[in-house]
Amino acid sequence: ESLPPILLDSNSSFTKNFSDNSGSLKHFNGVLINSFEELEKEPLEMLASGNLTKGLPPVFPLGPFLPLELERISLLAPLKWLESQVESSVVYVSFGSRTAISKEQIRELGNGLVLSGCKFLWVVKSKVVDKDEEEGLDEILGHQLMKKIENNGLVVKEWVDQWQILSQKAVGGFISHCGWNSVVEAAWHGIPVLGWPQQGDQMINAEVIEAGGWGLCMKSWGWGSNHLVKGVEIGDKIKELMGNQRMKMECARISEVAKQRSKAGEGCENMLKTLFQSLKKS
Repeated sequence: ESLPPILLDSNSSFTKNFSDNSGSLKHFNGVLINSFEELEKEPLEMLASGNLTKGLPPVFPLGPFLPLELERISLLAPLKWLESQVESSVVYVSFGSRTAISKEQIRELGNGLVLSGCKFLWVVKSKVVDKDEEEGLDEILGHQLMKKIENNGLVVKEWVDQWQILSQKAVGGFISHCGWNSVVEAAWHGIPVLGWPQQGDQMINAEVIEAGGWGLCMKSWGWGSNHLVKGVEIGDKIKELMGNQRMKMECARISEVAKQRSKAGEGCENMLKTLFQSLKKS
C-alpha cells in the first residue's frame, strides 16, 4: 500500500528503469540524503545496520538543508493576509507544482476546508507546473463554493514561496502531498502535517510523519485520483490536525532539533568525515 501503483506494474517502463537504476547503487561508496536522525530514526538505523539489503552502500543523512536565499519573488497578498490572522489558526493547503487534482476533488476539498471552521490559505492547482492554467478560480471552484470561501480563507492560483508561508506565526497546520522538500520544510518550521499522498514516494514520506507523531497519514484516502474523498471527512481530519496538542508539542521538539543541527553543522560534518574515511579505505 505504501508503494505507488505504477511501481507494482512489472511491465511498465517506469518500473524497469527504477529496477535497473537501483542495481547501480552497489557501485557507490555512499548515498547523501537531505534528512536527519530525529526525522526518520528507525529507517536510518535500519540502513546503517547493513542488514537491510546486500550490497547497499552506507547512507549519510546530512540535513536539514535550507532553501538557497536568492532574490525572492513572492506574492505579497498571502503574506499580508497571514499577518492579520490569529497565531496557529490557519491551515495552509498545497499539493506542490507537479500534482494536478480533479475539479470534483478540488471542490470537495474546498467544502472540507469550510466545514472545518478553520481559516485557510489554499494554493489551487488543477494542472501541473508546465501546463497553462486557463480556467479562473470561479470556473475551477464554482460560484457557490467561492461564496462560502469569501469569509473563511484566501485562495490563490499563483506560485507562492512555501518557505515564507510556513514561517508565518498564523500557520498552524499544513495539508500536503508530502513531497520530501515539503516534509523537511514543515519539520523545520514545526508545522503539523495532514499527509495526502498523490504519487511517488509520498505515501512513505507521510508514514514517516505519522510515525514521528507530528502529523497524519491519510492512507485510507488512496492514491491521487483513485477515489473521491468527501468534504465532511476532510473537514473532520482538519479539525483533528488543528486541535491535537500532543502533535503540536512534537512539532515544536522536532523543529528545535532541526534548527540546532543546521546551526551547529556537527551532524553533517561527522557524516562527511565518515564518508571520506570509507573512501580512503576503498
